[in-house]
Amino acid sequence: MKDTKIKDRVLENISRHEMTIHRDDGLYRHIQFSQPGTNCYRFDLVTWPGYLCVTGDMGCWTFSRIADMFAFFNDGIGRGINPGYWSEKFESGTGHGRCEPPCYEFDSDAFDKCLQEWLACYLENCEDEDDAQQAKETISELTGNGFRTENDAFNALNDACFPHGVSTYEITEGMGSTMTYSFHYLWICYAIVWGIQRYNESKTAVPAEASHDQPQL
Repeated sequence: MKDTKIKDRVLENISRHEMTIHRDDGLYRHIQFSQPGTNCYRFDLVTWPGYLCVTGDMGCWTFSRIADMFAFFNDGIGRGINPGYWSEKFESGTGHGRCEPPCYEFDSDAFDKCLQEWLACYLENCEDEDDAQQAKETISELTGNGFRTENDAFNALNDACFPHGVSTYEITEGMGSTMTYSFHYLWICYAIVWGIQRYNESKTAVPAEASHDQPQL
């Protein structure tokens, strides 16, 4: 559902963009997509052997996998994006892994779900009513806060008051993933596919028949 909403948002943001080819020399390309009169949601696709870089209003993103990165992302045309695999090809900065920002962001809903799952398991094996009540109250206080970052969420978890014998370390270790693809990353994935499709169509279209029909993501 999130991906679909973002795809619709991307199409809304870039549907009026025009393509300007600054360079098209084999694996060396510089293609600009922007709406005349504004740089809002502008993005440029720049390639050189082994790399594709997206720059513009939504940040700078560099991917590396094969010599022709347009061919790499062509797989997404007509079949949808592949954010998990593509994130592995993202050239992140020093000290960042592929499962850290900017490709991923903390998911507070997933955090809440993990806590509720832990509580259900704990109550199933808890025989002390006071401990059970305390656990319920603590989880109630921790959930629904809409934590923006992983640090905020887990600091709150570590500071929470749990029944004797409950280790927040064990709760954390038992959690599933609390990360999700970031909005900006998914936006970029859709924009890359859209831009490459526009470029591909320009290579095969007869100039007199060129249209403003939108590529299908």
